[in-house]
Amino acid sequence: MGRRHQLFVIGRILGRYRQLCALHNQYLYGEEALERCVDILKILEHRTNRLPIQQELIAAAKKDDEFWLARTSDDDKTSQVPFPFITTCLNVGATFRADGDYRGVTVHPVYRAFDEGDNNDGITIFDITDLDNVRYCFVDYDEIHELNLELMTPLSARTYLGAYDDFNPHYKTALLRKFDGRGLVNVGALKETWPHGEWRDNGSTLGNEKHNPTESPEHTESGPAAATIARLSAGKQLVGRSQHTPPGRTKSLRDLSMDNLLDMLLHSDHDDSDLVAEAEVFPDFVGRLRRRLYGNAATLQPTTSVIDLVYKTLKEDIEVDLSVFKNFAVGDLAVLVAKLRRGKMKVLNLSNMPELTESGLQQILDIHQASPKVTKRKSATSVVATDPATDLSAIVLLETPKISVNFLSEHMGHYDIYHSALFQRPMHNDGVPAYFDRKEPLQALQFGAANIVSQLIWVGTTSIQSCDSKLRQENWQFDWSSLKYSADAYCPNRYRYIDTHDTDLKYKNFLLDVPLPAAKTVRSLQRLTQYLYKLSWHENWPKAAARCFATTSNLADGTYSVGPLSTTLYQDDANNRHQEYVESGKGRSLMPGQWAIILVQEAFDARDQKSLDERDFDGNDGTEEPKTCPAQDNEPKFRPLKRLRYAFVKALTELDPSKQHLLVTDVSGYVEEVLGGKEGDVEEAERVMKWWRKQKRYANYYKDTDMDEILHKIYSDKQLVVHQRLERGQWKRLKRSQAAQAQPPAQPPVNTPAHVIIAVPPSRRA
Repeated sequence: MGRRHQLFVIGRILGRYRQLCALHNQYLYGEEALERCVDILKILEHRTNRLPIQQELIAAAKKDDEFWLARTSDDDKTSQVPFPFITTCLNVGATFRADGDYRGVTVHPVYRAFDEGDNNDGITIFDITDLDNVRYCFVDYDEIHELNLELMTPLSARTYLGAYDDFNPHYKTALLRKFDGRGLVNVGALKETWPHGEWRDNGSTLGNEKHNPTESPEHTESGPAAATIARLSAGKQLVGRSQHTPPGRTKSLRDLSMDNLLDMLLHSDHDDSDLVAEAEVFPDFVGRLRRRLYGNAATLQPTTSVIDLVYKTLKEDIEVDLSVFKNFAVGDLAVLVAKLRRGKMKVLNLSNMPELTESGLQQILDIHQASPKVTKRKSATSVVATDPATDLSAIVLLETPKISVNFLSEHMGHYDIYHSALFQRPMHNDGVPAYFDRKEPLQALQFGAANIVSQLIWVGTTSIQSCDSKLRQENWQFDWSSLKYSADAYCPNRYRYIDTHDTDLKYKNFLLDVPLPAAKTVRSLQRLTQYLYKLSWHENWPKAAARCFATTSNLADGTYSVGPLSTTLYQDDANNRHQEYVESGKGRSLMPGQWAIILVQEAFDARDQKSLDERDFDGNDGTEEPKTCPAQDNEPKFRPLKRLRYAFVKALTELDPSKQHLLVTDVSGYVEEVLGGKEGDVEEAERVMKWWRKQKRYANYYKDTDMDEILHKIYSDKQLVVHQRLERGQWKRLKRSQAAQAQPPAQPPVNTPAHVIIAVPPSRRA
C-alpha cells in the first residue's frame, strides 16, 4: 500500500540528455510532493553543493556510450549508482519533512526508466544542466487516480496540485508561490533522456513559472568545471584567443595586447613579477588570466612562474579547484597549496584525479599542515602550529579510486570530506526489506582521530517508566540501575503499544562513520535535538539523525548543504525486531581522546507534557481521576517530564589501566577542549560559541549526578571514573594538584596527549 512516486535527476552531457539518478518514494503525492520538490531544488542549487555536483557532471562526461546503454543485473551499487553525491542530494530532499518525519525511499539503478517503477501519483524530474536555474516538472504517464491530467507532458506545480482537491486552499497558495520564477523541464529534454516514451508537446511550458524555450539549452556554467565540460564536449583543448571572441567581431588593440601578454606569461621561464604587478592595474587582468589558465589547464607546465600565476589568480577564492591542472605533480600541488593557504582557501578540490594516491594526498596535506598560522588571541597575536582542522574546512575527492575510505577515516576526520565511496556506502543494501537476507555487511568504518565524536548514544525512558514511582530513588531521580537490557526492549515501531517489561532498558549505541569537525558537530547536535523534540513518532529517528549530520556543513549554517549520510544511522532498521543491538555491559568503549554524544530522552513516547500530567505515576492512562503522586501525602511530590537532554563524553588518557576515565561536559566545554587549547583555533571556537548562544535550546545539558549510572549501563567493561565539569575554583585546585603529582612521562605515543585531563574547566563565556 502507499502513494508511490518516483524522482529523477537528468542533465545534458556531451550534447545529449542523460539520466543521472532515480529514487522510489513509497508515500509521496499532492502537497507533500511539492514540498519535497522545493527542498530538492534548494539543495541542488545550494552554493556548498555546486562544486561536488560539477565534479560528478565532469565524471559523467567521461563515460562512453557503452556505459549509458548498459543495463546490468548485478548488485554492484558502484555501477548502479555512479553519481552518489547527486543521488544523495535527491535522497535527502525526498525523504525528510520539515518536522523531521521520514518517508522511506529506495535507490533505483541509474538505468531505471521513468515508467519502470510501481507508481500511483506520478513522477518528479529535475534538470541540473544549469545549476543557476535548476528546472523541474511533474509527469503523469499512467492516469494518476483518474485525476484527468494531461499525459506524457511536463506539468507545473500548479497544474499537478490542482488535480487534488483535498488540501488547504490557503496553504496551496503559499506553497505555489515558492515555484514563482521556476523553469519547467523541456519536452525536448525528456525525449532525449527517454526516447522510447511517447512525449507530447502541449505548446507551452508556461504554468505559474517563467517561460522556457522548447529546445534543450546548452550548459551555461562558468568557471573551471564548465571549462572542463566544454573541453570534453568539444573533444579538444580550448586554447588560444578565439574562444573569447564572438564570430564576426574584430578584437581591439587592447584585447590583442592583453592576449599577447597572457601568452608570454604562461610560457615564460623568467621571473615576470614586475610585469604582472604592472598588469594588475587593469581591472580585468585577473579575470582574463583566470580564464586563460583554466582554458589551458590540461597543457600547462608547472614552472615556477605558472605556479605563481595560479596562486595570484586563486588566492582570494574560498573554493579552489586544482583538479584541472593535469601536468602538475604532487610536489607542485603541495607547493601551490602551501601558497594558497596564505589566502582565503577553505575548500580544496582534487576530484577526477584517478592517479592521485594516498601517499600523494598525504604529501600535499603534510606540507600544507606544516605552514604556520597567525592566530589572534584577544589583545595578543602569536604564531602557533596548526592542526589540519584549522587549515581547511572541506576537501573534495570525488572520483579518486586510489584513495580509500579507511585512509580518510584514519587521517582526515577534521574535514568535511566529499569522497565517492563515502556517499555510496549508505546505499549498500539500500531498500532491501528486513525479512529478506541482506548481503554481507560493510566493513565497519570509524573516524578515529583524537578529538573526534565517534559515537552517538540514545537512552530513553517510556512514559510508563517515567511515571512509575518504583523506578525512582529516594531523591526522586530516575533509578537507572533498576533497568536491564532486553532483546525486545528497543522496538521503535511499537512505541505506542510497548509490550516489553517496565524495567527494560531502551538505548542504542551508533558508531558515527562520517567525519565530524567541531563546528559541524555542534550544528548537527542543534538540528538533531530540534528534530527529536518535535517528533512524536520515533520509528525512524536514526535516519533523521543521519540527515542532521549530512546536511550540516562545516562552512554553512543552512539546511541545504549535503554531505555523506552515516551508514550506521541511515541503515538502522526500525521494522526488524531481531536486528542486533548493543547489549548493556558490552558497549563499544571509547578510545582515549575520542568523544561520544549522549542523548537522554525521558517519556519519549508521550505526545506532550499534558498527556503525562493527566496520568497517574503508576501508569494510569488518563481515564481515571489523576492521583497525587506519589500516593503517600507525606512524601515529596514529583512530576514526570517529557524532555530531552544531552552530554558530551570524552575518554581520557588512563592513569590506571584497570579503569576508564570519562569526562562529561556541555557544548561550551566540548568546544573549549577541542578548539580552545594552546594549539587549537581560538577564533573558530569563538565563532562556534557565538552561533550556539543564538540558537533556541531544544535540549539542556544533563548535569544531574546520575549521569554516572547511565554511563555504567553503556560502558561497563571496566571500572569507570566519571568526571563532571567542575566549577572554576575546583578546576584550578585540581590542576594545581595534578601538576604537583605529575610524573614526567616517557616518550608519549604518537597522537596521544602527554598529559591527562580529567575534567573540563567552565567556559569563561558560560
